Amino acid sequence: MNKIFSVKLLACACFFVSVSIQATSVQEQMAESPAVKAAVEELVLANHILYDQNAVDGYGHISVRNPNNPNTFFLSRSIAPSVVTVEDIMEFDMSGKALNGDTRTAYGERFIHSGILRNRPDINSVVHGHAGPTLPYGLTGTTLRPVYHMSAFLGEGAPIFEIRNFAKPNPDTDMFISNNDLGDALSKTMGLQYFVLMRGHGYAAGADSIKKVVFRSVYAVQNASIQAEAMKMGAVQYLTPGEASASQETIEKTIARPWQLWSERVQKSQ
Repeated sequence: MNKIFSVKLLACACFFVSVSIQATSVQEQMAESPAVKAAVEELVLANHILYDQNAVDGYGHISVRNPNNPNTFFLSRSIAPSVVTVEDIMEFDMSGKALNGDTRTAYGERFIHSGILRNRPDINSVVHGHAGPTLPYGLTGTTLRPVYHMSAFLGEGAPIFEIRNFAKPNPDTDMFISNNDLGDALSKTMGLQYFVLMRGHGYAAGADSIKKVVFRSVYAVQNASIQAEAMKMGAVQYLTPGEASASQETIEKTIARPWQLWSERVQKSQ
């Protein structure tokens, strides 16, 4: 394991142990806290945007850390992202357990979210999707690398999670991240990056905000399509690490612009 990541993981684990979880419904928290209300409403909007922008399909999902309790996160019950409402949002602890006595069906792969949020205190929102343009990279081992400034967050390339290396006792699984051990393994493969491919499955993305993780998901999918087309034409000029770093710093200051466009688009269609 990456030494820096190990230190961060240890610090994160200690942090989460020290914070207590209060059992209060999502609706009650929204009524009491403007920060929770804003986070949940933005989470609902993000679900609709991700579907509209083809970053997720009927099985994709997005989470956000509770702004009042870093030990819990919000995620919809198991329904298609295009129809998520405020009433569908559930709260989970960092082991993926539903809180507040909520017995509704949860996403089976909530452990993607709990694993990344538990191990990465710098990440507050996680997306998982199955966008077709990203799949060939995980299947072939071809590195998904930034080809333009919009996807600069990909850095030197997205790592690929190979579930066969972590599944026990049988490496032949249903391909789902269905427990905490696999969630931890996915998070460790992601390392200190913000995007990870999942062989034969899809991708997971992370960021410190909902807006930013939606931005990264949308443009990672676009990068995958552009890179594939460019590779057909010849040698590809990827962003250098220096270009990627500088471009990311510049472009991610402007994410409110596409967010406004995407928000207005989905709100008009409702």
